[in-house]
Amino acid sequence: MRKFVSCIFMVLGGCLLSSAQHPSLLFTQEEVSEIRAGKGMVPEFDKSLSEVLSAADAAVNSSISVPVPIDGGGGAVHEQHKSNYYAMFHCGVAYQLTGDKKYATYVANMLQAYAKLYPTLSFHPLQLSPVPGRLFWQTLNESVWLVHTAVAYDCIYNTLSSKQRATIEENLFVPMADFIMDGMGDNHANKKTFNKMHNHATWATAAVGMIGFAMNREDYVKKALYGSDETGKRGGFIRQMDYLFSPDGYFTEGAYYQRYAIWPFVIFAQCIDNKLPELKIFDYRDNILSKALSTLIQLSYEGEFFHINDALLKGLSAQELAYAVDILYNMNPSNKSLLSVADKYQHTYLPIIGGFKVARDIARGEAAPIVYRSSLFRDGRKGDEGGIGVIRSTASSLNSALTLKATSHGLSHGHFDKLTMAYYDNGNEILTDYGASRFLNIEAKYKGHYTRENQSFAKQTIAHNTLVVDETSNFGGDIKVSSRYHSDIIYHDFNGGHFQVVVAKDANAYPGVEMKRTLAYVTTPFLQFPLILDVLQANADREHQYDYPLWYNGHFVSLNFPYTKAGNELRTLGTKNGYQHLWLEAWGQNESKNTSCFTFVNKNRFYTVSTATTPQTEIKMLRLGANDPDFNLRNETAFLIREKARKNHTFATSIETHGDYDVVMETSNNLVSSCEEVKVLMDTASYTVVKAIYKGGHSVLLCLSNMDNSKEKKHNLTIDGLDYTWNGRCGVFIR
Repeated sequence: MRKFVSCIFMVLGGCLLSSAQHPSLLFTQEEVSEIRAGKGMVPEFDKSLSEVLSAADAAVNSSISVPVPIDGGGGAVHEQHKSNYYAMFHCGVAYQLTGDKKYATYVANMLQAYAKLYPTLSFHPLQLSPVPGRLFWQTLNESVWLVHTAVAYDCIYNTLSSKQRATIEENLFVPMADFIMDGMGDNHANKKTFNKMHNHATWATAAVGMIGFAMNREDYVKKALYGSDETGKRGGFIRQMDYLFSPDGYFTEGAYYQRYAIWPFVIFAQCIDNKLPELKIFDYRDNILSKALSTLIQLSYEGEFFHINDALLKGLSAQELAYAVDILYNMNPSNKSLLSVADKYQHTYLPIIGGFKVARDIARGEAAPIVYRSSLFRDGRKGDEGGIGVIRSTASSLNSALTLKATSHGLSHGHFDKLTMAYYDNGNEILTDYGASRFLNIEAKYKGHYTRENQSFAKQTIAHNTLVVDETSNFGGDIKVSSRYHSDIIYHDFNGGHFQVVVAKDANAYPGVEMKRTLAYVTTPFLQFPLILDVLQANADREHQYDYPLWYNGHFVSLNFPYTKAGNELRTLGTKNGYQHLWLEAWGQNESKNTSCFTFVNKNRFYTVSTATTPQTEIKMLRLGANDPDFNLRNETAFLIREKARKNHTFATSIETHGDYDVVMETSNNLVSSCEEVKVLMDTASYTVVKAIYKGGHSVLLCLSNMDNSKEKKHNLTIDGLDYTWNGRCGVFIR
């Protein structure tokens, strides 16, 4: 990277001050001319341009309002300032598209109003963030405001007098950029944030860099690219490209925040490419931004992102993805699957040359299908901090995905969820990850901020489909400790023909406890749909209580043993670490069989979880919502298996998808699970063998080598008088 730093400084010194052409951020004058010339050629793009012009017209026909800040996300004043930056953005673009100066005048008047307001503002009165803004409750929103407004300023720059520019820059843009970089008064937390490896810093560097380009301020551009000290060693946009993405393009905070971060990454990269094309920013680190977009697409199901860490319902339709698709397709028009993303999920195009090309090439019929594949996405800048395994169904008639998360913590938005899994099928999330407890921009719900329950429940280990030891969370719920460690994907095989498998390990989440989890996705000739075998192993230096929760999305159908259902009173499962939020609705023990089965239904399909148990195993049915005075938590349900006083234990589970129900014809079939028994036949330091038995005398045998991860290593075991031979850590045998 040092060579890249030197290159940038040489380019900046020689080119920036002489490249004061406007517009030159999101588009150039040549590109504006091309868009104008293409009017009428691509109806869908014309429709998007009409929407921009309609928004601009609505703005110029409204009075300008720049109120003094008073509220948080979703509040009237907050939303007004947010609306203002969109209005300026739309009007700036509208001016370039039409040449009508009414749009430029509107932006100029709005900026001058802000230039009067901004110098009078201290920190935002709402004390919700350690890095408060001035216009907004947190500086992040200030950065987002400046990113949009920089584009508007670039669009109308040549319509302003030198006096107007001086007033706007000296009273608004310069103090705002300085504030984003350094804070003010006694609070300089912004300086730390500006130089962090975090999505907030990406927005901050993009904002300062873009307004630096627009004002022709070389010093701002240098700081944006290489941090406050301009060395690239402690902060800056380029360092973020190095540190925040793994070599596979995985963003350490997870897909939801990768969606949010990719917006400033691609928009600032577009500006850099226009202003400093010699840097070849889109080629940097082996096209890392294109890899990031590809990974985001793969980390989705039915257009929605997997719920990793602090995640809400967002997906490929998000405006951030529209920016990424249009900008990156313009950089690499050979990736025709991006056209399908835009066509299937977005239906709108940015008013830039990339948007024009995407709409044009879709109209030409050039879109290629999105191919979802089983993949391992490594975490960490070097790809050595664990990762996420994603298993996809291979048959075109199926639509399922299975995830295993074994990553680093994920910065401030990470959860204590080592080795958690989730299952998606038939267009629905079946075994769920809660994501975040937040009502974004709904002021009445904790000012639109993360609720208290995000910390007390959503981040806790019990909120996830993974092992909980002694009713505590990973690392005692301490982010400082958790951030020092990562889990590991120690084996995966997605080319096994009749099965795919991924294995993860963690030895740090609980002192003295080593966890391993194997997820095998197995296609058999005797089951209606592919089968999931889940083997979750705990090995410890002393006895513990082990809880194995599965959060399910569906309606209870049956258990294969007697149970007690709570009647007039409910009690909580515990008192802390998320357990205080769980109502215990039913409980029981299977004293007559060695396999406990739970069936639930989701829409027109049934799912049965069958687990090897003993008469001492406790089974509990749970519902979320206890100790939640403000009704912040969703009404979700879990099936929990508890093993007490165990030093070593292996949870062996068959997750069977079966049946269908036609609500129109009122017909159903295959509603009862085929699974008759799940048992652990061998469990030593060297090998674990699990057998799942199904109706008709069929079975699936899963053999695991616990010591050797080599795919070439040959193994042989004799089980019940039969020899089994396989290569690699996992062998699957079907009868």
